[in-house]
Amino acid sequence: MTTSLFQRSAGPILVPDISIPWASGAVFNPGIWFENGITHMLFRAIPTGYSRFDLVDPTSKVQLTGFDNYVSSIGYASSRDGVHFDWRLDPFITPGSGQDRYGVEDPRISKIDDTFLITYTALDSPAYEVPTKILIALATTEDFSTVKKLGNIGPPVPSKDTVIFPRRIGGRIAMLHRIVPNIQLIYFDDLEQLYNPPERVWKEHLSALEDCVVMRPQQDWESKKIGAGPTPIETDEGWLIIYHAVDDQHVYRVGLALLDLDDPKKVIARSVGPVMSPETNYERVGDVNNVVFPQGATLVGDTLHIYYGAADLVIGHASAPLSSVLDHLSGQSN
Repeated sequence: MTTSLFQRSAGPILVPDISIPWASGAVFNPGIWFENGITHMLFRAIPTGYSRFDLVDPTSKVQLTGFDNYVSSIGYASSRDGVHFDWRLDPFITPGSGQDRYGVEDPRISKIDDTFLITYTALDSPAYEVPTKILIALATTEDFSTVKKLGNIGPPVPSKDTVIFPRRIGGRIAMLHRIVPNIQLIYFDDLEQLYNPPERVWKEHLSALEDCVVMRPQQDWESKKIGAGPTPIETDEGWLIIYHAVDDQHVYRVGLALLDLDDPKKVIARSVGPVMSPETNYERVGDVNNVVFPQGATLVGDTLHIYYGAADLVIGHASAPLSSVLDHLSGQSN
């Protein structure tokens, strides 16, 4: 049963805008960074003109929905109150002619030193093609005005749901990613190695992949796969991880975990049941039904704000006191 821990806003906080061609079809899966009273949002956007088709998941045999002519850009919006956002009229990151020519998706934002690090998914083949060529891409910005795309930094196998911890751990850059169905942790010696990973880094990681697993699906509501969501939030009790989980019916829900501050491969606590499930109409009906996909979060005072994609069509917002979230996790061991 889903806990009533989080309070949703009255409705979606960002919806497609027919007057903005690149974001006229769908806007969802936002990354968030809060600083100096401003909530920065990067979000996935699709223009109108895509068409739906049915496909069957080869593993679960569940019928899914695919799309043709479906190429994402990443947009930028900002807010003073964390709920009402002003858009920038031009996209922030756009597909190029190389490994991201079929879309740039699902940005997550972190910051090391004075540089914002934006991880996102790049598609080197059409969305929903099987197998899809899914890459981990990285971009950097100093001010959300200009951006530098650094290209593929990931392994030679499909991986996504990638997010960088917002400070060095033991002097190194720590990053979560997902090779189905688990969440893994990889370290980079410094920013230069992150920007240009030597082949040996991923080769060594893949050869010891089981040893790099942080979390695995455990419950029925996580049975198909799990993936990291927003940038980890540092608390006195540990790194707060907000993650999504998918069951055999392709329903996306939200879970919580606490990781050790000095050794984030160690799970201190993990929610037994989901803390958010598709409940509202805009979460249950859309381009992909029954999806709450947490990807951005920020802590303002004692209030934890979560920003999520709803049914792959709009962006939702929910909040809860951080103290209540940590109380919920207390006593729930891995």
